[in-house]
Amino acid sequence: MRTLLLSLSLGLMMSACSGEPNAGTDSTVDSNSATSEAGSTTVEASSGGPTTGTSTTGEPTTGMSTTGEPTSGEPTTGVESTGTLDACGDAQIDPGEECDNGMLNNGMNGSICKIDCQLNSCGDGYLAMNEDCDDANADDTDSCVAGCKTASCGDGFVGPGEGCDDGNQNDDDACSNSCVGASCGDGMVQAGEACDDGNAIETDACLASCAAASCGDKIVQAGVEACDDGNAVDTDACLKNCELAKCGDKVVQAGVEGCDDGNQIDADGCSNACKLPTCSDNAKNGAETDVDCGGANCPDCALGKKCSANNDCTSGLCKVGVCSAVTLTLPPNCAAANVTANQAYMGAVMNSCGCHAGGAGGLTINSAATLKVNTVNIDSSAMMKHVTPSNVDQSYLLYKILNQHLNVPGGNGGSMPQGGMLTDAQKCLLINWVKGGAL
Repeated sequence: MRTLLLSLSLGLMMSACSGEPNAGTDSTVDSNSATSEAGSTTVEASSGGPTTGTSTTGEPTTGMSTTGEPTSGEPTTGVESTGTLDACGDAQIDPGEECDNGMLNNGMNGSICKIDCQLNSCGDGYLAMNEDCDDANADDTDSCVAGCKTASCGDGFVGPGEGCDDGNQNDDDACSNSCVGASCGDGMVQAGEACDDGNAIETDACLASCAAASCGDKIVQAGVEACDDGNAVDTDACLKNCELAKCGDKVVQAGVEGCDDGNQIDADGCSNACKLPTCSDNAKNGAETDVDCGGANCPDCALGKKCSANNDCTSGLCKVGVCSAVTLTLPPNCAAANVTANQAYMGAVMNSCGCHAGGAGGLTINSAATLKVNTVNIDSSAMMKHVTPSNVDQSYLLYKILNQHLNVPGGNGGSMPQGGMLTDAQKCLLINWVKGGAL
């Protein structure tokens, strides 16, 4: 149609410029020739002869003269034209096109039709109204992920700035809801963590390693533990229950305590100061029968001190639990006199104790000299010396001759002399010899 109109316009312009009317024709155009019949238009040619026109339907048309008369009796045929060209962008969907929105065919600004009249699709690089983004790649780790959606935490893809993305809203798994990889100190208890309080304080109930605080972890838990040395040794300064060692805890602290019986009885085998008893601690303790005396380890007790056996007493006699003096009952008629060893030997021993002349019983008395040497301050079989100078009560020899030797702790055997008895005069010789200092 554009070609036909252009040809008509050019013909009119040329006729007007020539100034000459058409021969034998009117210069007017028959109105009937310009009428449209079934979508066709017949235009009469400017010359007097018949013309061939082109109708919009493509069917032959009959040419008319400018005078309104037919140029010939026969119709002329022309080439029919549709008047349009099939092209992407004409707002009509033509063959081979998926869409055509005319000037909106740019695949952008919300359009779903691209410039090539193909529908917009995710991954083609064009942003459609149903897309958040379109970077034309399959990389789901950038800012635009599958489905042309803007990357975001929770989309299941690890995008820029994310340490993880598991696509769920479970905040206590390996990936938090903020897409940060689970780690000790994030405040969320994850698999493998006993606790997670989100801080690095080691002295609270949850360590910085996300392990629950416990006795033996070498960290003193504030308000709970007094100490924590990380071992199970109970004899050091910190017990295995994380309590400080102290006297009375029933555990002997090495190098500090001598004992620890866990009680407050000061008179037993361990004092209240956790010290073992000694014979100089001014306390009756251990095996002592009285303060610092008696028993197997301490010195014998003096007269009047408590005892449990004769050997607890210096006197050698424990009566009713008290160390008592051993006393010798002297003959009533023994007058005081100064007696020498020679007088005692000659008058009382030599003719009466012949058995000891040969050393019977381990005691040899065969002269005044041996009388002194083998008896004075010499231990006897009893808890007493044979002769204690100036002390008749502590001279076992006198107990033997007076037949009182069984009253002496440890005293045994028979009286002296064997097989007989000394006269009172002889007895008094020996008694006075001892009283005089056993000189």
